[in-house]
Amino acid sequence: MANRDVFSKILPNVKLATRIDAEGREVQVERREDTDAKAKEQDTFDILVAAGYYRARIKGLSAFDKVVGGMTWCIECCDYDVDVDLLFHENLSIGQKIALVEKIVSVLIDMKCPHSLEPHQVQGLEFLAIHPVIQWLVKTSVENRAERAQRLKRFAIGQFHNHYQYKSDKDNLTKIRLASANIKVIQDLYAPSRLYERQEAPADDDVSRVRLTLLEYGYQGPSCKSSADKKTLQSPGDPAELDLEEYLRSLSLVKDDFPSTQKRIDLDPQARHELQQHYADFKIEMETDAKELKAQNQQKRLEAAKIAFEHKVRRYCKDNEQLKEAEDEQAQKTKEMEEQLSAVSAELKSHKDIEEQSDPRLLEKVQKLLQQHEELKKSEADFKESCRTDLANLQQQIDDLEAFSAQDAEAQAVALAAEEQRLKELRLQLAKRNRGIVAIERKLDAIPDRTELAQYQRRFHELHNEMSGKHLETKQYYILYNTLNDKKRYMEKELTLLNSICEAYNEGMMSPHGREDFIRQFESIVDGVKSAQDKVRHKYNEERMRRDELNEELQSLLEIQRQYALAVKQLTRECQRCEEMQQQLKSIKSRTKSQAV
Repeated sequence: MANRDVFSKILPNVKLATRIDAEGREVQVERREDTDAKAKEQDTFDILVAAGYYRARIKGLSAFDKVVGGMTWCIECCDYDVDVDLLFHENLSIGQKIALVEKIVSVLIDMKCPHSLEPHQVQGLEFLAIHPVIQWLVKTSVENRAERAQRLKRFAIGQFHNHYQYKSDKDNLTKIRLASANIKVIQDLYAPSRLYERQEAPADDDVSRVRLTLLEYGYQGPSCKSSADKKTLQSPGDPAELDLEEYLRSLSLVKDDFPSTQKRIDLDPQARHELQQHYADFKIEMETDAKELKAQNQQKRLEAAKIAFEHKVRRYCKDNEQLKEAEDEQAQKTKEMEEQLSAVSAELKSHKDIEEQSDPRLLEKVQKLLQQHEELKKSEADFKESCRTDLANLQQQIDDLEAFSAQDAEAQAVALAAEEQRLKELRLQLAKRNRGIVAIERKLDAIPDRTELAQYQRRFHELHNEMSGKHLETKQYYILYNTLNDKKRYMEKELTLLNSICEAYNEGMMSPHGREDFIRQFESIVDGVKSAQDKVRHKYNEERMRRDELNEELQSLLEIQRQYALAVKQLTRECQRCEEMQQQLKSIKSRTKSQAV
């Protein structure tokens, strides 16, 4: 009976939704309403509104229009084109919705979305699958908009510098324009000139070719730019010097008299020696310049670090002065509080000494007598005040009666009538006031007291626990039903596949061509089964990871609950201690007053 009630079609959390079957027809299917899906739906709309898509606030739009419109808006913000226009086409037909969702899913695949989404999930409004996609789209659109804003800002700054110039920039341009002629002369003077020419074909090594080319023009090659330590360690017969000898043998002088023909003259040993000496001097000069440049850069870095440290020292000194001032203020306040505490402690100690020296019974008797004396004085003052009030009232009544007796009969009759009318009005006001009091008493009676509230709370807790248990049981039934349904579906698919294989086997074995087609179809079926198995395994791993995360969150919440209970217990203990200390302080004050009296 319980199972029939659970799986019946009149459950309150099961509603009908429109889906598209395999033949493209609309069918009514049951759609379960899940609290998690409802929360995800609201969270999805809130994310879209927070990102700037305010059409999600419109209550007249359907959830499908809000979701698809938000996804299209985010994709357009990411600079991806979608052939979609939802500005004035909210209520679309089924075919238009399917085409629309397929376009969006294809664009998501092109955007390399890390979350998988199918068109039927968007059509069926499965927010558990839509929510992560919306989150990723919103995040990507926000990042793209920020990048676009920076790009536009740089473009605007560039346009400003293209059309406008500061005075300092104009001065610099004027200086550069005036110095350009001298710079050109210096460049022509120190232009590179070819001193040597190769006798043999260039080597295959790029480093050797570059080094030879630089030596032709009298420059140092990149392979010679090693550190000073390595150069000092090199011996005269090391491989670098041998390579240099080979490079120099492959070079020849270029005659300046015949620049057009460029006749070659072989290098004699003396010229080769001079060239080596020039090369060694040039290396030493380059090393010296590099060391000087390095020392200058290091000095600049040290000066910048020194300036930064000086700024930090000044800031820290200022903070230290402020802290010292605050420390002095706190020390002064602490000193004042200590003085007050010492005075109160001395007074309390003196009272305790007096109390210890006196007789306890006599002290208790004196305290009772002083308390009675205070009560009598208070009652005496209240009695005197009431007597004065009564005397004034009686005197007023006497004056009124004397004035009334002095009047004639007509005036007395008019006064009596006025008093009767006044008495009637006062009775009416009294009745009205009594009715108001009765209504207020009824309202007060309708408000439950602490005991009733405790009973209501206990009953609500019981109902909540019962509903939670019933909900958990129902959810387990649904999970069991979904699991069995999936199992049944997979078994039906498996049975269908086996039947189709059995039917196609006999037909395929009749000819070689049919056998190849059968094998090809069988391999495609196996691939499809493997892909379905991988999807199910991936979904299983995701659910297991989600379960582990929820368990960790539960453990952390339980730890917080234990800490909260411990803190409440400690707070209760401290409150009780505070109340005890307040009672002791009140008793000490009362004793001090009694002793002073």
